[in-house]
Amino acid sequence: MINVKILTGYPEMFPGGLAHSLMGKALKENIFKLETINLHDFGIDNRKSVDDEPFGGGPGMILRPDVVEKALLSVSNNINTKSTKIYLTPSGSLLNQKKLGILAKLDEIIILCGRFEGVDQRAIDVLGFEEVSIGDYVLAGGEIAAQVLLEGCIRLIPGVLGHPESLLEESFSNNLLEYPHYTRPKIWEDSLGNKYDVPEVLTSGHHSNIKKWRQDKSVEKTKKIRPDLYSKKEQEQD
Repeated sequence: MINVKILTGYPEMFPGGLAHSLMGKALKENIFKLETINLHDFGIDNRKSVDDEPFGGGPGMILRPDVVEKALLSVSNNINTKSTKIYLTPSGSLLNQKKLGILAKLDEIIILCGRFEGVDQRAIDVLGFEEVSIGDYVLAGGEIAAQVLLEGCIRLIPGVLGHPESLLEESFSNNLLEYPHYTRPKIWEDSLGNKYDVPEVLTSGHHSNIKKWRQDKSVEKTKKIRPDLYSKKEQEQD
């Protein structure tokens, strides 16, 4: 079981999407445990403020390091557990499938969700948070990003997916994007009367041909959409 602890000013945003579908089932079955720590419980003054203006000027507010430290210290931590601390920020290292696989093997993940203009850098450096980004874009805060990271991580835990073998062929598992999928009806007639058939090879029953078709389509799609990813694949083969 992975113990997930979220430091956030908006605990009501959890479990959010993690309460549904396979993630919700895993949560109910205690495959992972989710705990939220409200930063405002450790805020200063009567308003329980957690942020302040940035030194040097500029827009927005910055999450205070003393507030982050108090919230972190409130989290019970067994020194014998495999644990990590993550701060989600657009300026962090880019999250990928390999990183998710590493996280899925941990006992504990502590996630700090920023808001406003960010978090005092001293809190990140001194308290040992790893800065991680889910993509080259900016959200209003780290709560949704935390749910993205956790869904990607938790689905890799044995027992969460109904068909674990699907992990071997999905996008990014081998530096290729996943091949296209088709299902019934075999011939689909759209609202304009146009008819579209499924690729013949997929209904042939010839498993080796199907496997080759899927591999070829993965390569074709990756070259077209993610040439950067395909270059990594070529480097692996050199």
